[in-house]
Amino acid sequence: MRFAVARGDNQRVARPGLLMTARLLIAIALAAVLATACSGGGSEDASPTPAAQAPTTTATPAAADATPTEPATPTAALPEIGERLDHDLENAMEHVRVLSVAIGPRVSGSQEARETVAYIAEAFRSYGYAVEVMEFTYETRFRQASVTVGGETIEGVALNGEATSAKSAEGRAVDGGLTGNASFGGAIPIGSRTTSRPQDAMMYMAAARNGAAGLVIVNHEPWRLAGFPIPARDAIPVVLVAHTEAERFSRAIAEGASISIDIGPARPVAMNVIARPGEDARCDILAGGHHDTVSASPGAVDNASGVAIILELARAFASDGLDEGLCFVTFGAEESGLFGSRALARSLAESGELPEIMVNFDVTARGDAIEVIGTRALVERTVALLEREGFPAYASALPEGYGSDHSSFADVGVPVLFFSDGDVSLIHTPADVIDLVEPDALDRIGDGAALMLSVLLAEIAGGP
Repeated sequence: MRFAVARGDNQRVARPGLLMTARLLIAIALAAVLATACSGGGSEDASPTPAAQAPTTTATPAAADATPTEPATPTAALPEIGERLDHDLENAMEHVRVLSVAIGPRVSGSQEARETVAYIAEAFRSYGYAVEVMEFTYETRFRQASVTVGGETIEGVALNGEATSAKSAEGRAVDGGLTGNASFGGAIPIGSRTTSRPQDAMMYMAAARNGAAGLVIVNHEPWRLAGFPIPARDAIPVVLVAHTEAERFSRAIAEGASISIDIGPARPVAMNVIARPGEDARCDILAGGHHDTVSASPGAVDNASGVAIILELARAFASDGLDEGLCFVTFGAEESGLFGSRALARSLAESGELPEIMVNFDVTARGDAIEVIGTRALVERTVALLEREGFPAYASALPEGYGSDHSSFADVGVPVLFFSDGDVSLIHTPADVIDLVEPDALDRIGDGAALMLSVLLAEIAGGP
């Protein structure tokens, strides 16, 4: 559905003809940069998680994508910077706290994801933006799942594939050693994944063969919650839970406690939140990042940090009036395969409303420098500008098999920038908590992005 906010008297509106002139000028400028900096453009697909190891399904980088290796754009080609827009760290950290602590894991399709969307939408509305919540369905191998034991519900990952519909099961918790042939008689065995080469399918077959109502597998090491989905349509529900829940399930086995399992639909509903300066305003610059997480991960770094920067940038740019052409978005279902950004990119392409540039924020809370990935000419220019203004920054690319939401827009021909911190050591794990967020890094990336967005806004949409 659509939420609209009336334009305020202080909203900026570009003068007639200025927008087209600005686009022409920036096109010429970018062409000059391309001529001097490289022989090809393109974008880098980068996501904080290898598809083979974690729930993110990612796009494969296009053949034209390449890591920038030539010198950055000469300083002479860079614009002069006036007064810097302030990205407020205290505001950004409060957003990280709400998302990763007050809400916690935000798996697309879950109640927590709906709470997240409501929080983000309300924040955008409070800054004066017209807000649209875009719903979409998607098909995922890595489905929402939960296990309830002792009156508490634990988020997990369903290891049932797309062929299995939503399912529930209830039974007594029993030891799931699964080495014998004794019947489980409708109980729910608790298996243990104690190796980085999991035998999930073998545990499932033994449980199903011996009459189990469902199966819970405890990830006994801090490995990412992922596995190979079971393709059987009539499979019993199988849920993988984090190693942090091991003691809870050991007690359940000892007490013979009743537990229940629920796995969500293979085609859940997820949402994007889009903030425009007016209800039907065009988005010449689209700044965004994903708000969802994998199961059992609070997602402070991945990606409450990115959402926090987006919300704070939206507030800062709106503080003296909304900017024509500048829009913000947060995406759902990134962790399942970039579905939210793909849905929006496809919709904008079909309506002829693709942005001039898409700027992505994902994993933005650690390290000592700003990692910049994307369309080569934009990356080189951005790094040169940031370094000139005192921000440590470097051009980068992540390996094939990684992806983030900017790649959905690169795939439809939109130039892209991706701001990150380059540290993927915590993502997709229960260890991705707010205590490990480095405020200086969050503020550095937020301030650097505010600087670059101001430049892009002046060049593309006629100026802030």
